[in-house]
Amino acid sequence: MELVTKQKIDHFLAGKTLAIAGASRFESSFSAQVAKHLTKLGYNLWYVNPAFDSNQIENQHVQTIDKLPKDVNHVLVLTNKSQTEWVVQQIIAKGIRNVWIQQQSDTPEALELAYQNSLNVIHHHCIFMFSQPEGMHKFHHRIKKIFGKIPK
Repeated sequence: MELVTKQKIDHFLAGKTLAIAGASRFESSFSAQVAKHLTKLGYNLWYVNPAFDSNQIENQHVQTIDKLPKDVNHVLVLTNKSQTEWVVQQIIAKGIRNVWIQQQSDTPEALELAYQNSLNVIHHHCIFMFSQPEGMHKFHHRIKKIFGKIPK
């Protein structure tokens, strides 16, 4: 498995249009917190969840990765582990090359599939730690930095 580097993380975060796979409909969810944070940073977000009632392109909500517009080249995966490999398969089929599989969503099978298909993969890391962290995330970032757990 390839090492996650700061350069790979920076490359992912440079894509200002991205999709959140596993986006929740509930405002108190982790994915909603991530979306709020990334929107505040100026990201143009698309939301992917098969539980959406329908594809609502005007609201940037779609049920599957294949419904995303062509300009979406980055996907943040916040799914349950049981769905992650299926989402990575969709990402590959769509031709998207940049994927961040949030810690707690990653599985060995999904990571192997992503690497076999030469995707730029970020995994085992929380996106909050690298996207201008605030509050407790800033504290966690500092602690990780002290203990040498931040990619170089």
